[in-house]
Amino acid sequence: MKVVTTFHPASSVVDSLKFRLKDEQPSEFLVVAKPNRLDIYALLPEGLRHQQGLDIWGRVRVIRAVPVLSRSSISLLVLTDHPEPELIFLSFTVNDAGSTEITVTKYLPLIEHSARPAEFCHTLLVDPSGGVAVVSAYTGKLKVVVLDQNGGYDRDFDASITELNLLDITFVSTSRDMYTLAMMHIDYQQRLQLLTRDLSVEDLQLSPLPSPLLPSLSIPGKLFSTVMDDDGTPTIIHIPSYKDDDDDFEGGILIIGGRKIMLYDFVDVETRAKRESKKKRADKRKATGDAEANNKEKVMEWKKRKARAMVEWPWAEVTAWCNLNNKERKFLIGDRYGRLALLSINLSGGTTLTLMALGQISASTTLTYLANQIFYNGSHFGSSQLLQITTTPSSALDAPTLPVPSTIPTINPNALNSHVLGRSNDISGYIVVGMGSYVTELDSFNNLAPILDAALIDTDGSGQNEIVTCSGGRSTGSIKVIRSGADFSEKAIVQGLCNVTHIWPLKEMYCASDYAHIVVSTLQETHVFRFDNASSISSIDGDKNTGFITDLPTIAVSNILRRTRNTENKSDYLDSSFVIQVVSKGLLLLEYDPGVRQYSRASELWTLEKFADPGKEGLWKGREIVAASINASQVVLALNWGRVVVLTLNVDVKRFIKLRERNFVHNNRDAEISAVSCLPQDSAKPFTLNIVVGFWTSKHVEILSLRPTDGTMPTIATTPVLSSAPRSLLLYDFTSDHSKLSNIHLLIGLTDGSIASFVYRNDQLLDQKLVSIGSLPVTVRSCRVGTRQTVLACGSRTAILFWEKERLMYSPLILKDVTAAAELSTSAYPSSIVLANSDGLVFGKVNNFDKLHIRSIPLGLNNPLRVTHIPALRVFAVACRYITPARIGDLEDIKGSIQVFDDISFNKLGHFNLEQGEEPTSLLSFTTNSGSYLCVAAVTLEDEDTEASKGRLFVLEMTSNALQVNMCVATSHDVKGCPYALTSVNSMIAAAVNSMVVVFKMDTGSGNMIMAKIATWNHNYLVTSLTSRGDIILLGDAISSISMLRLENNRLHLIARDYGALWPTCVELTSNSTLIE
Repeated sequence: MKVVTTFHPASSVVDSLKFRLKDEQPSEFLVVAKPNRLDIYALLPEGLRHQQGLDIWGRVRVIRAVPVLSRSSISLLVLTDHPEPELIFLSFTVNDAGSTEITVTKYLPLIEHSARPAEFCHTLLVDPSGGVAVVSAYTGKLKVVVLDQNGGYDRDFDASITELNLLDITFVSTSRDMYTLAMMHIDYQQRLQLLTRDLSVEDLQLSPLPSPLLPSLSIPGKLFSTVMDDDGTPTIIHIPSYKDDDDDFEGGILIIGGRKIMLYDFVDVETRAKRESKKKRADKRKATGDAEANNKEKVMEWKKRKARAMVEWPWAEVTAWCNLNNKERKFLIGDRYGRLALLSINLSGGTTLTLMALGQISASTTLTYLANQIFYNGSHFGSSQLLQITTTPSSALDAPTLPVPSTIPTINPNALNSHVLGRSNDISGYIVVGMGSYVTELDSFNNLAPILDAALIDTDGSGQNEIVTCSGGRSTGSIKVIRSGADFSEKAIVQGLCNVTHIWPLKEMYCASDYAHIVVSTLQETHVFRFDNASSISSIDGDKNTGFITDLPTIAVSNILRRTRNTENKSDYLDSSFVIQVVSKGLLLLEYDPGVRQYSRASELWTLEKFADPGKEGLWKGREIVAASINASQVVLALNWGRVVVLTLNVDVKRFIKLRERNFVHNNRDAEISAVSCLPQDSAKPFTLNIVVGFWTSKHVEILSLRPTDGTMPTIATTPVLSSAPRSLLLYDFTSDHSKLSNIHLLIGLTDGSIASFVYRNDQLLDQKLVSIGSLPVTVRSCRVGTRQTVLACGSRTAILFWEKERLMYSPLILKDVTAAAELSTSAYPSSIVLANSDGLVFGKVNNFDKLHIRSIPLGLNNPLRVTHIPALRVFAVACRYITPARIGDLEDIKGSIQVFDDISFNKLGHFNLEQGEEPTSLLSFTTNSGSYLCVAAVTLEDEDTEASKGRLFVLEMTSNALQVNMCVATSHDVKGCPYALTSVNSMIAAAVNSMVVVFKMDTGSGNMIMAKIATWNHNYLVTSLTSRGDIILLGDAISSISMLRLENNRLHLIARDYGALWPTCVELTSNSTLIE
């Protein structure tokens, strides 16, 4: 069994393609290949719509579609990478109902244990007729797969080739009997060669001699990069001929990826016939042993052939290209730094290659043209994009479209036509560079890859960790801040309301489906708003003498039901338009008038003295309401000096009736009440039998029962003393299906920014838990999100509590300083919530409880390598490498630096440049009595070095003020090798230097900081990762496995080693005996 789990699915894109189905709607689709997954999108006028996804076991290398036009299905081929390459056959089908399905039809293993993997060309290609697929996975061998008429697997065979160092391969002509392949390779004399070979399916082999279509010809090697990697290998593209072309052009090969783009044409039919005749005569002379003729033939064989046309390529190595239109011969070409250009080939009235700069995009790994000048850019080093080419510049109008070396001539777009018309025969190429970018971004797809380092930090003390990563590369380096939380989509904003403390939604009738008003209370007053339409909300505060009390803050407000007695003297609850408002002075009953769309008072203000028993009016004087809670038929008031009162409403006489009261005394003093709640645990019932009371000074909560018939309210459950005073309370059942076992929880919002939760079962409070969402007092409100029963908790941060997987879970909303929240459902804002912050009210919707929220801080060409957090300064220190883009074959200038960012806003606060030629490799922050320090490991690579032999450890003293962080070198120590990793052990610094572990002690006895080496330990392989716990050091080497050391008496001792070949990339200790790698 193979089980894979990920925190975030793969976002890097390795390949993409577009395919079309006949007579289907939609008929065009985009396939995006990620390292372990395929995603298929439908091309629609409004954009891309995801259709299907399929996880792939193995690392995806290439994806191709078999060009067999079908009405409802297509065959896709996926090639996975070494060490176990495999060819996967997929079938994508659109059903009659419009639904889509992707299935695996065959797995074709390609692994060969005795063969050497292909060094440069690991690819898959399908011929344009859809009859044959060719896989290059091993040196000296091609796997030829014959496809059936539906694009599925028929049979396969191996074809040996003499071109061992194959760089690229493509089909140039096809028929059911004979196929021709163009190949580019490096021969045994290190020369670049281009040739074609015929592939015979019947003979199960490639022709031993080059095809006469394009005999072997030598390509100038100086035009290409000396570093042959995935980015440095040249690419060959077949250019077919059409009837409008010049008569002497019968097709050719376009070579890109070097300092020049070159077009070589095929040998014409007449010349091929002549060469065939010469070849027969040469074969005859060979048979007779004519040595002079053989030598002459060898000289002619390597005679250089000129390109038909060429144009300079002024940028870096080509990483992606795509064809815009076969007949128009226009190609999009992108380099490793995201510089995009359009190549146009004109073969009418002479051959001209025109290269037009378009603009800067993410570094491309794949380009796919879709339609209407729109194309998809898949990237590994930055965010993938959906882009559109514009006819006029759309941004950066004051800068050149792309930088071009001054030694290369360019022309302005306006002068292109005049240059082409007046060109000489010696000029076959133009480079067009204007001002501004001709590319517009339509959509972006966030990408975390490649992640070189990460830190798990709670920066704001909210209790929720965030992951800060060093992501991206080349021209799109970035810091990513990743949080997990609910997805909140903002719909509307009402500005101008400050100091909001509570929000309540109101309906016109209690049983109405939608809310029509909201009541907002601030520290000084109350506001009432009415929803007029989808885009309008109006204030209806009205006359404070006839409507709501608006000159005082509201403590509670709610719709209520009309309670009556039936013939059996039992209570019936009927729909009503009554609303109760509670302020500190008393209670107010209001009724909604649909004619004027206003609330009017149904009775005068009920003050507290009206609830006093005869002769006991003095016990109520001087009291005021400090907290209140209202349900459909009950009102609970908390008065100062520790009194709780339970009321009901007699609607017929419009009187509030006192049902019960209780006075609380703690330690012979009146117990001041901080919060009360009477929310029914059963949402189908209009009343509750339990109320919850929280206390300021004793910091505890009690649950009172209303079951006794003698009018008392005994305590049936009590919490232990809490970490701080309760600020809000809720006894809530998260189970909406009442046929299931209830999940009643007591939720307590505390003044220290925490939420305490208890399971309430059989009048007992069990399983106490504490979750922090900041440092401000927390309010909790019940809220229905869609069909789910949830609770909104607001403090420094906002969170949603919900029941899932048989446990209470919470998901943060990525919103800060929310002071109040409530559920809301109107015709314009269904299943929504309304929040209050420092600016006003925010209306929105929660769509997903566990979405990852990714914030990007772009650094451009500054590629982040390592990151560490410095808590004392509340900053992140980031080690960066800056590479100045250079043209193919030119040297790139590399600079290292340490950059400091604020850990909340990520504003840049400081910058420190390393010495010339140094690159940072690791960071370690530490604090002493004298301040905060940052230890930096750096390596210096010389051009002639095959292994790092020079490095440096230095300590930066960091001082800060409100605007910047200053850094200066406190001490430095040279090492003989690359310091790959740093860790702290017993207040000392351990460094992995090549194959050694070296421990340094920071000596400050002389007043200056000095790094003194106290211990070393040698290993057989390069040590690339370190971590520590106490006096234990865990190291991972680059070749075999892991080792564990102990530092005792200033000596390192080996205490454990795993000899298995695990190839660790990082290690971590969770205890002295448990590790993760």
